[in-house]
Amino acid sequence: MNKTLMNEMKKLDNSGLNDVVDFARELMVMNGKMLFKPGTKVFMVQKTKKTPGTVRKVLQKNAVVDMDNGRTYRVPLVMLEAA
Repeated sequence: MNKTLMNEMKKLDNSGLNDVVDFARELMVMNGKMLFKPGTKVFMVQKTKKTPGTVRKVLQKNAVVDMDNGRTYRVPLVMLEAA
């Protein structure tokens, strides 16, 4: 991370930091929409495991993913990682 960015973030109060976190989450969703297309192989990342699957459809904040175990889930884009 850029040192000037980190120094500026140190100056923020809790409200400002919450705004930064919200903005970062929005960026993650936007990047996920650009990265994940139907047919893309992905991992659904959970606390202790990664489950492989394939994106069937990309929604606003979620994606419909066909898991390799045969099940289909609606997964938040921030939980997906490209395989």
